[in-house]
Amino acid sequence: MKRDWTTWFSPVVALAVLVAVGVQTDSALRVTGAFGTGGTTASTPMSPAFRTLEAALDRQDAGVAREGLRDPFRFSRPVADTPAAAPDRTEPRPRTAPAVEARPVLTAILFDDDPRALIRWKDREWTIRQGGLFDDFVVVGITRDQVTLRRGESSIVLRRPTPGDRP
Repeated sequence: MKRDWTTWFSPVVALAVLVAVGVQTDSALRVTGAFGTGGTTASTPMSPAFRTLEAALDRQDAGVAREGLRDPFRFSRPVADTPAAAPDRTEPRPRTAPAVEARPVLTAILFDDDPRALIRWKDREWTIRQGGLFDDFVVVGITRDQVTLRRGESSIVLRRPTPGDRP
């Protein structure tokens, strides 16, 4: 039985690759100290830009009181040394004005066979078309001068800005 060298070449290469991977893995684990030998990590010099950033991160602000802060690695709240005083309910709470709901702003209308409008809402520009959705609004209609939106049961009509409307 005569064997050709090509029949045993691929198993030998696979064995060599397996040995190389094993040796590299073993040396990497020894460097990290995974075997309990206390790893020796090589230190690399830090760039001056990163040294400045590292120093800024290490500085502690003296104005921050750390006594009342919660430990982020504990599930319970810290126990206070003195019980907190109950709030005095004899004084009426100050009334706050009801929050004025922001409205989308109609920026432009492109009126052709497929009308579209540009709306500014929540610090974002939206390009909308009739029947479409954006955020929680439904676009009911787009005409040359206005856009009608529906949010839940209420409707909002946004008119095209005119030169006299601008401050």
